[in-house]
Amino acid sequence: MSEQTQSRKIHSLLKYGFLLLAALVLLLQMFNFKSSMLKSSITYLRHLPPIVESATYWFIPMVFGAVYSKRKLRFNEGFRAWAIMEVTLLAYYLVFFISKPWHLNAWRFWGILFPILTSTSVLMTGVVFGLLVQPVIYDWQEKFSKKQSLIILIALTLLVFTLSAGTYEMNYSIYGLYLALPFAWGMFLGKVDFSAKQTVIFIVAGILSLGLVIVGVAGFNAVYWSQIMSWRANPSSWNYQFLLNVTSPFIFIIALAAFAFARPAIKALEAKDLDFLVPLIIFMQAPDANSFMSSFKYGTGSRQLNRMITILIMLVIAIAWHWLIERYLWRFKPVKRINRFLYESKSFGAAAEGAFNRLWGWMKYHHHRTNLLTWTFFFILSFASFLVESDNMRIQITTASNVNAVVWLVGTKLGALILTTIFIDAFFTILYFVTTRYWVSLITTSTVVIAWAVANKIKLDLRGEPIYPSELSEVTNADSLLSMIGGQKTLIMILLALAAVIALMVFCEVKFKVKKRGNWKRRGMWALASLALFMTPKWFNHQGSAIYRLNRAFDNKQSFRNPERDIQINGPILNFLNYIDLQIMDKPSNYSKSQIQKLYEKYQKVADQINKTRTNDLSKQTVIFNLSESFIDPYTFPTIKFAKGTKDPISYIHSLKKTTTYGSMLSAGYGGGTANMEWESLTGFNMGSFSTTLTPYVQVVPQYQYYPTIGANFNYSSAVHPFIGTYYSRIEDYKRFKFNKFVYLGSKYKIVDQKKLGTSSYNSDFTTYANGLRQINSRKSGQFINLISIQNHMPYNNWYPKNYYAGKISGDLFDDGSIRTQVATYIMGTHYTDQAVKKFIKQIDKIKKPITLVFYGDHYPSIVSQSYTSKYPVQMHSTRYFIYSNKYARQHGAKAKLTSKTNYVNTSDFIAMMLEQTNSKVTAYQALLTEVHKKLPALTISYSDDTGFTLVDQKGKEVDPKTLTSSQQALLKDYEMIQYDMTAGSAYAVKIKGFYTMKK
Repeated sequence: MSEQTQSRKIHSLLKYGFLLLAALVLLLQMFNFKSSMLKSSITYLRHLPPIVESATYWFIPMVFGAVYSKRKLRFNEGFRAWAIMEVTLLAYYLVFFISKPWHLNAWRFWGILFPILTSTSVLMTGVVFGLLVQPVIYDWQEKFSKKQSLIILIALTLLVFTLSAGTYEMNYSIYGLYLALPFAWGMFLGKVDFSAKQTVIFIVAGILSLGLVIVGVAGFNAVYWSQIMSWRANPSSWNYQFLLNVTSPFIFIIALAAFAFARPAIKALEAKDLDFLVPLIIFMQAPDANSFMSSFKYGTGSRQLNRMITILIMLVIAIAWHWLIERYLWRFKPVKRINRFLYESKSFGAAAEGAFNRLWGWMKYHHHRTNLLTWTFFFILSFASFLVESDNMRIQITTASNVNAVVWLVGTKLGALILTTIFIDAFFTILYFVTTRYWVSLITTSTVVIAWAVANKIKLDLRGEPIYPSELSEVTNADSLLSMIGGQKTLIMILLALAAVIALMVFCEVKFKVKKRGNWKRRGMWALASLALFMTPKWFNHQGSAIYRLNRAFDNKQSFRNPERDIQINGPILNFLNYIDLQIMDKPSNYSKSQIQKLYEKYQKVADQINKTRTNDLSKQTVIFNLSESFIDPYTFPTIKFAKGTKDPISYIHSLKKTTTYGSMLSAGYGGGTANMEWESLTGFNMGSFSTTLTPYVQVVPQYQYYPTIGANFNYSSAVHPFIGTYYSRIEDYKRFKFNKFVYLGSKYKIVDQKKLGTSSYNSDFTTYANGLRQINSRKSGQFINLISIQNHMPYNNWYPKNYYAGKISGDLFDDGSIRTQVATYIMGTHYTDQAVKKFIKQIDKIKKPITLVFYGDHYPSIVSQSYTSKYPVQMHSTRYFIYSNKYARQHGAKAKLTSKTNYVNTSDFIAMMLEQTNSKVTAYQALLTEVHKKLPALTISYSDDTGFTLVDQKGKEVDPKTLTSSQQALLKDYEMIQYDMTAGSAYAVKIKGFYTMKK
């Protein structure tokens, strides 16, 4: 073997041996050894992982600097490293998202496209920066002597450590700029020949430094905690780990020792060999690398063995990936073109000028410029639509805190903004294909987006909720809707705005003509793609689907619990699309027709036991479920104070507490959601069991031909509402309930005794009860009446002249004068309700047939900001209720007052409570409701989280669901299965005779 051949073999052996060892060191750091080593019984080993990490931050740039020290680089070398990083990240995340799709999010997308800006790898940022400034460092080191360069490098190393006091953190890309210093050290050392003696000295110094750092960190740790425990220092006083900080001179000496030891191998390396290290650095520092790599199991039963197998696999992958990159990446035309351009650029200025000229040339082309400006405008429009929904430029990120809207949206909701922009552009594309007019399409799109945002904001301010897809049908009630937001004045403003929009379209089309974008085939293809995009919301809520994952990757996450927060963080467009296809309830694992039959048989036995002590037939009773709009006990407003001597506004209702079933009802809404509480009361089902926020009247009931309610237990049932009847699809839903009559404004049944109080536009509660009494007297036999009032509906515009309560309200939440005026107006309204209730009860007490009135407020009035519900969750969801049986009913078996489980109930408890108070026999389903009421805490929606439900005990305290007994949990599952059957299932129970209604 010739000497030259043997030299080449040694050269190759050193090179590949070094790359293999470096690869293993980098791959080992994919795993989080820091936490596991901290538990080591050997004190001096606990800080070894962070020492290795800090030394790696020095050693790798030094190696790059040494290899690239031989000549002044062109500007393409930094691009080469960046390009390898990009394609590696793309492949890495592709595998990551396929194996763990729930981790897909917009930030990781930005991490692929902008790895340096998103701090994907601080070490790679330092390497790329080092390569970019290499020409500057090269000229500087050529200018000075070796001794001068050494002095400068030592001075910089000590200066940075002194200035940072050992607290420098490598957690953001900007801090990676520091690694230009190790790179410069590498360039300097690459030109210096080490003697054997110097090499030994460096290695010995490195070993001593390692020992000093290990012992020193442990010692300073003891001093640090001694000071903390004796109150002589606080946790931020100083960093006891300063010796192992990346800026520490001792870490530099350790890296220098490693460099000196590997010097022969480093001299054997060529620039292209370093391309192999780039993917390894990405594997080491990619976000979630530790959890991702640790997730691979090989059935060995040993975590350490699993890790070693993973390291070997990743090493093989890195070798194969390096081969693919070297073979194909640099042949890819765009990469090749950019690489050549940067290679030919002779300075930073020339590279920047050339890049700008190419970009400007691309933009000068009409089609590109129009597209870019259009997309930019749509992004601004998207941003504006989010800001419209904010509250004085503040966004509610949790129920307890809010932040500046602009800062928060730019910083955290870029994905949602971009997704909204995509949908806006899709809408524009469809219009453009139809009209072929650029300005008509653009202005129409802008008008629709702005109008939609404003309409949602109006509803948000009035009702505390946005516009839902199910409410689009409410456009037929345009007259009443306009009356709520200004009436004719608003209509005139809308018409003037439309006229201005049309004039603007004509002006722009004439004055600023825009050439058609592409031929009709191309526009047609984009229009079809846009139509397909608008189909995707059908799968937004289908967990596990590809569209679900992609949608959430853009940070479009709907809580379905807090409508105000949802629309503020997702914007009016995405918020609306999120409601197009709701997942109503999770299907119980054992749901089937046979299981429903088993539940019927189970609870029919319970019904038989209950009925042994019950004497009355419900169908012969007159039962009134009276939903009193926005009625609460005024004294339950948080922090409210009445002036001394102020009369009790609801003194009569308060007096019923001693003689009547009376308490607090837990509402599933705040400031809105009337139909939801109405649905709960009529069906016995509960909003807390749903997976999302929805309106059953418009999203559940219409799915069924017949929907069972308590009214089905009577020979005659009706509804009375002295307002418009088309809201929440009541007309159609009452038909599904098999109600015999629905009396409302505009119906064929007249609303009598219409009386409005003050300047209010709503019929009073006196009108409500007058029509309720008329319905009671219209039939001699039993009947069910669903009586819905409207008097206390928002807004509260000071419409009662000489309001007794004006100026008599105070409290921490009522500092604002306009809020005090609204509260005074509202409280005066409750006083009128109190008078109307007193009159109505006196009237039904004179009637010689059994009548039971279930009175309840549906939700809090939307006066106090919903954000306070986090501080007063139960209080601000509690309304007043009572159940009153008239004298005749009490004389014929009805109870005057229930004595247990009455302090806190849910609307869904009313059926069971009414049946007990009237002493009526029950069906199997009603027996289930009775068991739920008797044996479970009150159940309602979650007041503290976006999902799940809340349990509340009789003292108004929340109950941890984990504390439920096994029998209570089984009961809850039975209840949820029946609700699933009648909301998202096949309605098997409806076909079982005797389940919802008595057998005839």
